[in-house]
Amino acid sequence: MDLEELKRKIETLYLEFFKDMDIDFQTGIVEGTNKRFTGFPYIGKNYVSAPVRILFVPLDCGVDECWNENTYHSFESREDIFKGGCLKFNDHIAGVYTTALRLLKDKMQLKDAWDALWKYNEYTAKKAIRLADARGLLPRDLMSYIAYENRFRFVTVNRKERTGDSDRKWINAERECKLLMDEISVFNPDIIVFQGTTGIDNCGINDLKKQYKVVVAYHPSCWQRGANKLQYIEEKIMPTLSL
Repeated sequence: MDLEELKRKIETLYLEFFKDMDIDFQTGIVEGTNKRFTGFPYIGKNYVSAPVRILFVPLDCGVDECWNENTYHSFESREDIFKGGCLKFNDHIAGVYTTALRLLKDKMQLKDAWDALWKYNEYTAKKAIRLADARGLLPRDLMSYIAYENRFRFVTVNRKERTGDSDRKWINAERECKLLMDEISVFNPDIIVFQGTTGIDNCGINDLKKQYKVVVAYHPSCWQRGANKLQYIEEKIMPTLSL
C-alpha cells in the first residue's frame, strides 16, 4: 500500500465518522454542540516505507487551530506542524521527535544523532533539540517517517489556551474508539505510542497489545514525571520494547 492509498482508506473512515457523528463537512462542528472536529491525522510522506512504522496517539489537540478559517485540519495542513525545515517544536512535539529518533536509531543509522542529543540529556527534550540542531547534527526529515493521531477528536470552538484537560472527553466513546481501532488497522504500525493515559481503557488497549508493540507513556510535557527529558525514553519507554 502506498501513501495515497493509505490516505484514501483513512479518508473513507472519516467520512463515515462524520455521518455517524453529525459533523458538518465544512466547519467540522458537531450539530447541536460547541465542539469542532480537529482534523485528519498526520501521515509522514515516508511512513509507509519506514523501517519501523510508528503511530503516536496523544491526548487532545488542545487549541482550535483552524478557528480563523472556521474549519479543521486537512492532511496537508497537519503537515505544517511537523515539517522539519526548522526544528523549533513545542514541548509535546519535541517529545515526539526525540522518541521517534530513539525508536528509529538502529534501523536508520541514527546513532550519531541520538548521541548528539544525549550530550544534553540534563535539559528538556525541547532544549536538547535546539542545542544539538545548532551544531547541524539532527535529521530534518525524521518526522516524515511517523504518523500521529489525537485520541480525543474534538475541541471547543475558538479555544485559544492549550493548557488543560477540558476537551479530553468523549462525545460518543464507542464510535470515537471504533474510529481509532479502525485507523490503527489501516495504519498497521509496528509500534503504537500512547501519550497520556486518559481514556485509554475505552480504546481496547489489551486487544491492541495482542497485535502490536504498544507503549503507554506519560505525555512529553509532563515535567512532574520527567517525561520531558531524554532519560524518560531510555528508562521508561525502551524497556517495554524489544527492538
